[in-house]
Amino acid sequence: MEVTESEARDARVILVAFFGQSAANWSINDRVIELIGEMLTKNRKCAEAMDLVPRPGFVDKNYIKRQLRNLAMRIVSGEKSYRICELFIAEGWKSKTYLASLGI
Repeated sequence: MEVTESEARDARVILVAFFGQSAANWSINDRVIELIGEMLTKNRKCAEAMDLVPRPGFVDKNYIKRQLRNLAMRIVSGEKSYRICELFIAEGWKSKTYLASLGI
């Protein structure tokens, strides 16, 4: 099935968020859409792992106890995107996604 113009526009918003403004002109096809899905899945898994990481500071049992509420609130609120996750994914997926946009 052909990618609609609105789907392509939405896909480019996601690509620009991951790869920068140069991705705004990439062609969007079914393979690019598949790769976006894979990237977003990896981003979600990375964010879930980040939710479990205590914030900076001396980490001991008392610190963890103080952080439990913040950790739980981040998980419950659905706050699932971390820039570090996006950067990590972008590093490994930019050329693969660009080549897919060229039909390669």
